[in-house]
Amino acid sequence: MSAKINAYEKGEEYIVALDAGGTMTDAILVKPDGTFTVGKSISRRDNQAKSYSDSVADAAGNIGMSSESVHKKLAADIYCGTGMLNAILTGDGKKIGLLVTRGFDDITIMEGGLTYLGQSQEEALHQQLHKHPRPLVDPKNVISISERMGGGCYQGDVHLPAGHTLIPVNEQQVKDATNKLIDQGCEIIGILFIYSFVDPKHEHQAKKIAEQIISNRGVDIPVLCSSDVAPVSKENNRMKSLIFQCFAAEQTRDSFLKVEKTAKDLGFEGRLLTLLSYGGAVNMDYPRLYETMISGPIGGLIGARFVGKVLNLKNIVTADMGGTSFDVGLLLDGRIGMTKSADIAGHRLALPMVELDSTGQGAGSVVWVDEYKRLHVGPESAGAKVGICFEYDRLTVTDINVALGYVDPEYFLGGQVKLDKNKALQALKESVADPLGIDVYEAGAGVLQIINGQMNDLLRTMVASKGFDTHDFTMLYYGGAGPVHMYGFAEDIEFKDIITLPFAAGFSAFGAACAEYMHRYNKGTRIIIPANAAEELQVQIANDIAEAWRALQKEAVNEMAEEGIEAQEITYRFGASVRYTGQIESFDTLLETGEMKTSENVKSLINSFEDMYSKMYPEGAKFSGAGYTITEVNLEAVASKPQPNLLKHRLENSKPYKNAFVEKREVYHKDGWKSFDVYEMTNLMAGNIILGPAIIRDPMTTVIIPPDFEMYLDEFLVLHYRQAS
Repeated sequence: MSAKINAYEKGEEYIVALDAGGTMTDAILVKPDGTFTVGKSISRRDNQAKSYSDSVADAAGNIGMSSESVHKKLAADIYCGTGMLNAILTGDGKKIGLLVTRGFDDITIMEGGLTYLGQSQEEALHQQLHKHPRPLVDPKNVISISERMGGGCYQGDVHLPAGHTLIPVNEQQVKDATNKLIDQGCEIIGILFIYSFVDPKHEHQAKKIAEQIISNRGVDIPVLCSSDVAPVSKENNRMKSLIFQCFAAEQTRDSFLKVEKTAKDLGFEGRLLTLLSYGGAVNMDYPRLYETMISGPIGGLIGARFVGKVLNLKNIVTADMGGTSFDVGLLLDGRIGMTKSADIAGHRLALPMVELDSTGQGAGSVVWVDEYKRLHVGPESAGAKVGICFEYDRLTVTDINVALGYVDPEYFLGGQVKLDKNKALQALKESVADPLGIDVYEAGAGVLQIINGQMNDLLRTMVASKGFDTHDFTMLYYGGAGPVHMYGFAEDIEFKDIITLPFAAGFSAFGAACAEYMHRYNKGTRIIIPANAAEELQVQIANDIAEAWRALQKEAVNEMAEEGIEAQEITYRFGASVRYTGQIESFDTLLETGEMKTSENVKSLINSFEDMYSKMYPEGAKFSGAGYTITEVNLEAVASKPQPNLLKHRLENSKPYKNAFVEKREVYHKDGWKSFDVYEMTNLMAGNIILGPAIIRDPMTTVIIPPDFEMYLDEFLVLHYRQAS
């Protein structure tokens, strides 16, 4: 492995991974034996490099090392942030100019499945209620060009194959448009021609012309083609992917490079990595950086997959509650659920992304009552300011947990941050109790019950909406606030098991450390396999698929070579997007091998599609008689990367040692005051059983165990929440 990716050859032994959330930046430091420690710092959106250095220093201090000594021994350094998403949400990006196929001038405000800038068809019936997301391209900077590539059509009796030029590129229009966009102050130019996913030659021709004009004008303006960013069908989604790359990716790259410089200044000799929205780790040279859109939340799902392998868990529901949001994910048969048409901030992208259901309710969410005495939670969040108990000016969910006694105000971040319980209690009284005319503690318990109930509904829906039974799933909860609210998440839902880990607060960072170094490549196509297709046709189809895969492999080798990975270090996972002919949506289908030479190989692809389809829909939904259409071929190029490990421990007695007990604490739980035993997480041992009512405190989070429940620590120190025996 190249030194850019793996530095074990030089005797370097540690792994660092970070998740920069809206409230906290979590760092996990993996030691040579696979054990690890977690560090935390307040997230600083204006100075991510500072958040990085503070959290790594915190983790290093836990094992008596300096940040510099750790960085000099790093095998891998992974950083996941929210820079891309923040740029989209705030509208703080580059000024874009766009060249499009004539007749598609309004494509920037029209979206497939969304009628107008994020508006669903249902919302179109009530347009006055819809708030459109901010357009990312000024309409005056969208210029149409005469050109047309065929996607496969007939003119009379003559068939024109896909990629046939119907209208050549009008070169003078491209020249004039480029000059105009330069004059209008555009900082980057994107090119979107309708059938470029079939053949990119028109886009590349226009790019060459535009770059010559830019060079002659003596300005520095990049030119990007949609066929290089997202070479897939559905021009609306492809357009948004292009715009996201133009608008926010490069400034995000600049931010990541500042973090990388900080790491290098501390002694790191490798390259900083980040996570793509489908789970692969890449370095800062990756050309399609818009794919890092949700790099933070995906870490938890990767971590869940890792834990699932260790504990032999196939089906897992993940529940991640942080400071700003609550995210629910699903693993089925050990695989992370994926979507290829993601909606981000009202924009639909051609972006493979983990499938998550989210709500803007986290520990930092603002709680308030309106003039009609209706209770609201979120979406406004205090972020790093936590709540009125710290540096915010409004009541938050954390304030309520502090006021009711669940969270120790003297032990937040292990005592590094002191919270003001009296201010939290007063804010709860003024913001909720008094407007509703009820007792202050009753008000706090009611708010938590509502929040937990909403999370419970989201968890239940995630499983039930896909036709599955919760009895077949293990629930894994994490995030800084996940263990605090776990008892409410799981109420009245019968899961196979409910688990968390001692490092739940840094679990997304742990997942980032578990990620593979991986790129995904895809190419839109239209290959029709008729029902009962002749063997000769199937052989031709096999050759077409194999040729497409070879082209993608070549692209992978060239691109990953620029990131320091040699061809012999790469392994491949092959797939295709398939649908019954006539269906609208296609479904990703993985193959055991990339062998595609014979009719039997094609039949194997069809069988894999049928098997996958039958897991999602009833047997009667199959429609083999319609034949099959392949809309995309894809592959994943994977290189090995150092990863953490969960060590196995000797099981001790069920009763914790005396040094694990801290104190008794009065907590207002649901309908009254109850005495909770408080334990120190780091002093608990494998085999221990903690009987509720109890609290397990940790510098990074708090685990709540209500009456009649218990927590069991297994041999991997995984915590199992269950009814008391």
